[in-house]
Amino acid sequence: MAYGGLALYAYVLYVQGPLLPLLREETHLSYAAMSAHSTLFAAGGIVTNLLYARVSARLGGRRLFWAAAGSLAVSALLLALGAWAGVAYTLAASLAMGVTGATLQTATASALSDHHGPHRERALVEANAGASATALLAPLAVGAFQASGPGWRAALVVPLLAGAVLYVACRRVPFGAAPRRGGPGAPGKTARAKAPPLPARFRLLCTLLGTVVGLEFCVVFYGAPQLSSGVGLSSDSAATAMSLFAAGALAGRLVGSSVARPGRARPLVVAALAVTGAGFLPLWTATAAPVALVALFVTGFGVANLFPLVLSLAIEVAPDQSDRITARVYLTTSTAIMCAPLLLGALSDRVGVRPAFGVTALLIAVAALLVLLDRAPRTPPSAIPRPAAPRPDPTEVKS
Repeated sequence: MAYGGLALYAYVLYVQGPLLPLLREETHLSYAAMSAHSTLFAAGGIVTNLLYARVSARLGGRRLFWAAAGSLAVSALLLALGAWAGVAYTLAASLAMGVTGATLQTATASALSDHHGPHRERALVEANAGASATALLAPLAVGAFQASGPGWRAALVVPLLAGAVLYVACRRVPFGAAPRRGGPGAPGKTARAKAPPLPARFRLLCTLLGTVVGLEFCVVFYGAPQLSSGVGLSSDSAATAMSLFAAGALAGRLVGSSVARPGRARPLVVAALAVTGAGFLPLWTATAAPVALVALFVTGFGVANLFPLVLSLAIEVAPDQSDRITARVYLTTSTAIMCAPLLLGALSDRVGVRPAFGVTALLIAVAALLVLLDRAPRTPPSAIPRPAAPRPDPTEVKS
């Protein structure tokens, strides 16, 4: 159920990258106006996560999950219909998608973190691997529908159908925490006053999360325009080619799932950043389509595990406050998704897509610097608990 929710969110999120350039062509928008859709999508996430802890406590994880999943599917359909009515309607639909999508993503990540405890690294990576599978389908669906006649709008009907199937299959599955109606556990001023402050390391890791998410969505939203302006692909072909980024992300997360273990997150972040940089530079500078397409796959492979691994490091700072941490994390990442593509859009209108795309290289460098600055506290060997005897872990997710 949790993996299905993340997959639904991932489809809606990644369908926008190849879809928005087609919307821009049809409605004659500027790059900045095109980017305003992703900005409002992220702004919806910011609003949601400011209120998430209180809403989650009142509704409970299960009710919140299904409400968010259904509303997200309907919002995607409104984007398709709004394109005929005018840009104001498509912008409003993007905002609604952001609100509902962030709610669904945060509820799912919090439930996975609570359920898997110290094995959250692998669980989060595996959940994102499943999400990458549907993210791979999104650009293929846009390209196929656009080329075959129904048009890109048909790709936005898919979430409604998938959400209905998920509900029929999982409507009785237990999920998340029950709602709190009052008493000591109810949210309020006293509960907030008793919450200990989060360490300074958490702020650094939040900044790192915002940076890696920003660079990822620069590629998600401007990979297709870069392929069109940089190597001359048509809009339809560029939209379909973005499936290579999602395919790289899927491959990266499958590999990440096999190697992610408690204590390995930081070196894996370093390796993922190195691969991301190695893929992005030829993607940015290439003039030949084959080089750019291979580089797009490599970039997706590298960027795939950055978010789940850094998220695991952030939760590790205070594992008993996962709801509070995930809400703040998604507030940070929503801000990054809001700002990075909007900056790229404004620059693209002024200097062109290729020079503006260089913002992504700057974000990769900033992320590398933040990783160097991060210093996790060392745990004395005597403080590490030793298991009484090896035995299977019932919480471990099987691949």
